[in-house]
Amino acid sequence: QRRPSEPRSTWRSSEEAAMPRWRCTHQGQCSCAWEAKEKDIDRGGTLYPVIDRDKVIGLNESKTGSAKNCIKPHDSRTDGKEFVRSADGDGELIIHIPFTVQVKLKSFSVIGGDEGSAPKAVKIWKNRDDIDFDTAEDIEPDQEFNLVVDADGSIEYPVKIYKFAGAASITMFFTGSHDDEETQINYIGLKGEATKDKRQIVFATFEARALEKDHKSLTDQHVSKSIQ
Repeated sequence: QRRPSEPRSTWRSSEEAAMPRWRCTHQGQCSCAWEAKEKDIDRGGTLYPVIDRDKVIGLNESKTGSAKNCIKPHDSRTDGKEFVRSADGDGELIIHIPFTVQVKLKSFSVIGGDEGSAPKAVKIWKNRDDIDFDTAEDIEPDQEFNLVVDADGSIEYPVKIYKFAGAASITMFFTGSHDDEETQINYIGLKGEATKDKRQIVFATFEARALEKDHKSLTDQHVSKSIQ
């Protein structure tokens, strides 16, 4: 509660009062305040056990069905024998990752290929199985990131948790690589919390397919972009 003598502009809630005072030097809109608060949030455990790996789908893969190769246990993250790579001469790659239960995604990490083939940016959507290379231009992602080269998966990218709560799936659009015509991904690691309610994911899947007559879903487009 603020004191009667305190102007409204100086009052802070108990939650804000617990945060350190600091000043952002950026101009315009930025996410500094949110990022400072998020640093204290528990990132949760690996979501690998609740990823429906056999149903992971990729668009513009050089080898059909290889998208699931980058979904592997954390202990196997540096094993570069299995990976997914975009089609020759085209660095764009879309990967749709479904879960067996609803999850709250908190962060992710990515290990790319060498020789400049690591991804440089990614756009992420929650609960959208209709994202392809056409709709990705029209539908605003829930969040997007610039990526750095990470050889061991030690860099975690925190997401805006409120945007990724209740996720039945996520779709990741890698828009290109750092210094190569193709993009290669060896590992995608997801962290967060999983629920035990499988009934909710059934409802989410039903909702996602409700407009199936109006568009093709990712499952209908399990082909390489290069041959479309």
